[in-house]
Amino acid sequence: MDGHTHLEVRPDLDRHPWSDLAEPRPLHGHLARIGMLRHGTTSGRASVGLAIQLDDGRWVVAETTWRLFRGAARALSSSPTAAEEDTDS
Repeated sequence: MDGHTHLEVRPDLDRHPWSDLAEPRPLHGHLARIGMLRHGTTSGRASVGLAIQLDDGRWVVAETTWRLFRGAARALSSSPTAAEEDTDS
């Protein structure tokens, strides 16, 4: 986990899609669980685990550091798309 120092964040996938994932057809699933590990990295820092259930029933577990996850959430929350979702209408 400690070797991962980069997390690409795209606040607008409509304008800037993940074109490199178009072919071959990627597996699809949904985020089913999310949680934190107090000392999830080898250096003892917190990490976030994500459990994704694929459409065929298999599971994929992904993990990133809490710092990267928090930074990504902040970047996404400042996007125009997030602002549209935050309205009461």
